[in-house]
Amino acid sequence: MVGGGASRVPQRWTDYIPLGRRIPGTRFIAFKVPLKRSFDRNLHPEERFSPRDLIKKIKEQKEELGLIIDLTYTTRYYGPEELPATLCYSKILTMGHEIPNKHTIFQFKCVVDKFLRDNQDNDKLIGVHCTHGLNRTGYLVCRYLIDVEGMEADTAIELFNRSRGHPIERTNYIQDLRKRSERKNCGLKNLSSSPFEETAAATADTRTQMARHHPHRLDRSPLAVPRSSSSTKDQHRRGVKAQAQHRELVMEHRVMEPRQRPCGLVMRNCQVSLPANEWRDELCFPHLHPPPETQTARKRRRRYRRPVVTA
Repeated sequence: MVGGGASRVPQRWTDYIPLGRRIPGTRFIAFKVPLKRSFDRNLHPEERFSPRDLIKKIKEQKEELGLIIDLTYTTRYYGPEELPATLCYSKILTMGHEIPNKHTIFQFKCVVDKFLRDNQDNDKLIGVHCTHGLNRTGYLVCRYLIDVEGMEADTAIELFNRSRGHPIERTNYIQDLRKRSERKNCGLKNLSSSPFEETAAATADTRTQMARHHPHRLDRSPLAVPRSSSSTKDQHRRGVKAQAQHRELVMEHRVMEPRQRPCGLVMRNCQVSLPANEWRDELCFPHLHPPPETQTARKRRRRYRRPVVTA
């Protein structure tokens, strides 16, 4: 049946079965988007699939749904108010035909991880759907299985296709999953940890690799280090000379004429202060000179043009 307007049925929506079965070894189940009652007049009775039908069909499989992740890029198909109050609902706007970006992938992983942590004492399912419950759904579910569960790309794709009842159709999704299959636990090492802890761990790991491959680079002293007791007078003279060169460079930079303000910028280009070393209690610290006050911009004068007198 053909319909239009807000109750227009998505293209090829009736070509796919309403839902598949639970993916073995996981809590995922994929299905196409359920449509609210206003779509019923454009569908035959056997083609209708509403949120109420979704809950009913999952119960027929002797399963219980705990979370729905909606990946459609619209809100016209149904709303969370049509779902039971005990059912969690998460809306992640995802563009069709395109590979989901990093933010969408990370958001999907966060929602799944939080639900699994909060529902360790039960076996409720995570229902994922886009328009047809196939391409965007298959990509993100397989991406989670590859990145977080450590599953091989071909294994995850085959498992999803068999459970959904339809194969993933878009080759760009399949190629991207296979290309990224070696990236395990990407962006989800520990969602509960602070990003600063992950950065510190990565820095420590990088320093360990440098010590293994480039041990000579670790001999460079940091910004603030105690002076060696065996330092000679020559080393001290070189340090004083370096400080003097820094000061001269700063003074030369201060007397330089500031550049004119480019069109469209509110403030002038301020002078950049250069660091100079400062010795305190036998420790060497970088000392930054505060930038001078910003000069007020001059008003641009308009050129006076004489009126053209026509004969």
